[in-house]
Amino acid sequence: MAVTIADIAKTVGVHQSTVSTVLNKSRSTIRISEKTRKKIFETAQQLNYRPSFSAQALARGKTFSIGMTCGSIHSPHYSELASHAMQEVEAHGYHLLLSVTQWLTMENNLDCLETLMSRGVDGIISWGTSLQPGTSLYEHLVREKFPIALCGENVGQLSSIDSEWGTGMNETVAYLSRKGHSHICFVGYAGKPEDENNDPKWVSLLKACSRYGVKASASYLKKLSNLEEAEEFGMKAAHQADRATAFLVYSDYVAFGFLRGLLNQGLRIPQEVAVVGIDGTKMGKYFHPSLTTIAQEREQIVAKAIEMVLGMIDKKQEPGQKVIFPTKLIIRESA
Repeated sequence: MAVTIADIAKTVGVHQSTVSTVLNKSRSTIRISEKTRKKIFETAQQLNYRPSFSAQALARGKTFSIGMTCGSIHSPHYSELASHAMQEVEAHGYHLLLSVTQWLTMENNLDCLETLMSRGVDGIISWGTSLQPGTSLYEHLVREKFPIALCGENVGQLSSIDSEWGTGMNETVAYLSRKGHSHICFVGYAGKPEDENNDPKWVSLLKACSRYGVKASASYLKKLSNLEEAEEFGMKAAHQADRATAFLVYSDYVAFGFLRGLLNQGLRIPQEVAVVGIDGTKMGKYFHPSLTTIAQEREQIVAKAIEMVLGMIDKKQEPGQKVIFPTKLIIRESA
């Protein structure tokens, strides 16, 4: 059975309140000698005492934990985001609870959100929720003013941080045009046919290509973040008669697989084909050839999301704040 404060008090020969005061480092009018304090700590260690998380949370009214939902952490984008979020929340005295979704269905995404809320987290940072105004969960979050910040999406009255793709797309198309590329193919993912025209990356690319007189086309993968399919996609693209001379892939992670497919077919990168990823992961710098990418301000997004959530937890900020960060082109070997 778990060791309790009562067990420590009995062993030391003091009242339970004295043990609680010492172990919780609470302020108290009780005068406790250093000898007694030392004895309590030594006994707690000898008995392998572990404080009850639920009891502490109940007493404080907070769990000092922040949840984060994100896509598969085998993707450098999300593993790097999770790592940065963990450092940020711990610097504020909180713990990070991670809930990973494969983004297979809307229900799958919402389950991750519900799971974190059922764990009693004080707030949530979410990358991809499938939340919709009018649903019971959305209405609950708004009504209760639950501290949540959405990253990469803007939903109703909830706080959000998003990326503005126009700046990065304009830089990219202008740069590729100067390099002599007249046809850019967007390699995207569409869960449903109607998603194709709603992808903000594709819409921003179309506008940029129109501005610079560059042809734009699109091809869509069937599976989300699947390296094997991306590699096969690259191998097939290498043999297309009307192949684009530059490809913009919807994430750095998928770009790794797509690039490998092109290289497997003997194409020289970037002499024959240029490849640009999206996200700005650190891992892209160490791929060979290193990946040119449209970078989001990912660390700033995470930091801002945590700032928002903590502000709402401490009742210093109302929900509903909207923040947008620009994107930028990072030029490396692949383009």
